[in-house]
Amino acid sequence: MNNNVIAIDIGSTNTGIYQAGHNIVLFEPSLVAFSTDNTSIIKEVGTEAKKLVGRTTGSTVVVAPVCGSQISDKKSCSAMLESFLNKISLKRFSSRPSVVLSVPCGITADELKDFEWVLRDCGVNDYVFVESPILTCLGLGLPLSEASPYFIVDMGGGSTQIAAVSLDGIICGINTNIGGMSIDALIMSYLRDRYGVKIGSLTAETVKQKICSLVPNDMTAMVVSGQSISTGRPYSVRITAEDLKEPIKTFFDKIFQITGMMLSKLPAEVSADVRKSGVYFSGGVSKIPGLEEYFRERMNMRANIIGDPQTASIIGGGIIAQDKDLLKKLRINKR
Repeated sequence: MNNNVIAIDIGSTNTGIYQAGHNIVLFEPSLVAFSTDNTSIIKEVGTEAKKLVGRTTGSTVVVAPVCGSQISDKKSCSAMLESFLNKISLKRFSSRPSVVLSVPCGITADELKDFEWVLRDCGVNDYVFVESPILTCLGLGLPLSEASPYFIVDMGGGSTQIAAVSLDGIICGINTNIGGMSIDALIMSYLRDRYGVKIGSLTAETVKQKICSLVPNDMTAMVVSGQSISTGRPYSVRITAEDLKEPIKTFFDKIFQITGMMLSKLPAEVSADVRKSGVYFSGGVSKIPGLEEYFRERMNMRANIIGDPQTASIIGGGIIAQDKDLLKKLRINKR
């Protein structure tokens, strides 16, 4: 790889880019808005495209090109990524940088080819892939070694990756199709059924970020506005964090169930190490208050939430991009 290296994490919810010497230079929603009359015309990308969700007319469509950490629309993903690269002044007709790309653990050969297609279509020809839990581990500041494994639960927007990681790579891992957007859907469903109010995905995300909590008897409140199911008119309801415990716990109980399954598959020595160190959580959802205590109550293990869990994978990509020996050891061989 050349000296001009960047790390990219294309997530279902957000895309992040780390540029050596500059830290994270871009962190925006993984969305692109096209004209329905001519899909080659991009109206908005990233943050500006997100503002159009649920507010577009028939002339505009907002596309999320990544679903569950897999590329669902290669052309849209390429258009989005090229726009992001150009936004940080990496013009198409100048020398494209080398790229360290974060990919899900257990990625298949066909899925890997989709990421390769997107990079090449953007003019990036020098690239390597590294599995996301490894980058998350580095981004959290955990010192990787062959003798000290770490257990990572990375809850992204569209998927959750659960893996035991060491300097030898992924010891045991799984990529599930539930993530932060699953909580948004649960909130939307709960408010519709319990309070008779219909809200959109952006409002549900705001509710999640502002008041969702696992802290017992948390009465933090907000007024949520939407549409009355019965009348179709604008309607508002006041809700508290305690009101939303049911859907929030439904999500985390499922994550913990899968975590327990993966813990049971670990080799005995690795299991003993993980028991001592606990489980490390990352991703935006891990910021929900009370997660550490709720995990300990349900799983009888310590939960660790350190650093900036939402950007750990991107930061880890930046770290490994600047360490050629580590990159050579942990990269995925192109299949």
